[in-house]
Amino acid sequence: MRAVDRRCVALVTWFCVALSGCATPDAVRDFAKSARDVTSQFPQFAQDFADSCVRRKLADQKVTAIEDSSKLATTSCREDFDLIPDLNVAGDVLTRYLDALNRLASNGTVQYDKEVDGLASSLKPSVRLSPATIGAVQGLAKVLSAAVASGYQRKKLAEGVKAADVHVAVLTEALGHVVGVEYLRNLDNEESSLLARYQDAMRSTGNNDGIALLLQRQWRRDIEALQKKKLAAASYRKALEKVRDGHKQLALRSTHWSANELAKELGPYTTSIQSLASSISTTSF
Repeated sequence: MRAVDRRCVALVTWFCVALSGCATPDAVRDFAKSARDVTSQFPQFAQDFADSCVRRKLADQKVTAIEDSSKLATTSCREDFDLIPDLNVAGDVLTRYLDALNRLASNGTVQYDKEVDGLASSLKPSVRLSPATIGAVQGLAKVLSAAVASGYQRKKLAEGVKAADVHVAVLTEALGHVVGVEYLRNLDNEESSLLARYQDAMRSTGNNDGIALLLQRQWRRDIEALQKKKLAAASYRKALEKVRDGHKQLALRSTHWSANELAKELGPYTTSIQSLASSISTTSF
C-alpha cells in the first residue's frame, strides 16, 4: 500500500476509533458539515471589516467635497487591510479541520496538506491575533498532521481528537470576537458617520422637499444594509459559540457515545448552526 493511501486509511481509522464505531456517523457528519459551512464565511467579514473603515472615512468628508479621496481613506485603514491575510489563515485552518471531520464521518479520505503548517507558522501576533490564538491555529494544524503520522496507534489518535478541542475553543472565541465585537463596533462607527453626513446634506437642501425626500430614501437603504450586516455579525458569533459547544460535547463523549446519543446531543447544535448560517447567507457584503 502506498504511503498516501496508508495515511488516508489512518485518518479514517482515527475518527472511527475516536467515535467508538463508524456504523452510523450521520450526526457527526451533519454537525461537522454545518460547522464547516458557517466558519467558511469568515473571509467576507474580514474583508468588510476593512471596507467599513474606508466607508466611514469617506462619510466623514464634507458633503461639498468633490475630490476622489478613496485612496487616502484606504491608506488610513491600511492596518485593517494588512491584517486580512492572517485573519483568513486562522479561519481557514479551523474550516479545514471541520472539513476533515465531515469527510471522515462520510467515510471519505483526507490527505494532509503541508501548506497548512507553513501558513500557520507564518502568523505574527497583532491587535486581532493574540499569541494564544496563533498557538491554537498552529496546534490545530499539528493535530491533523499528527493523526496522519500516528498511523494505527489508537490511544494516541483518540487523544488527538480531544487535544483539538482546546484549539477549537480558542479559535472560535477569537474569531467570534473579531466579527461579533470589533466588526460590529466598526459598523456602529460607520452608522454614526453616515448619520452626520446625511444631516449635513439635509441642511444643504435649501428647503427643497424633493431633494430631502431622495436623501431620506437613500438614508433608509444605507441603514437597512448596515443593520443586515450587524445581524449577520451577531449571528456569526452565535454560530461559532454553537460550533465550540458542540465540538466540546463530541470531544468529551467521543469514546463511548452510541449513534442515538450522538444524534440527541449534537442535533440541537447542528440545527442552531444551520439556522444562523441561513440568516448570514442572505446578507450582501
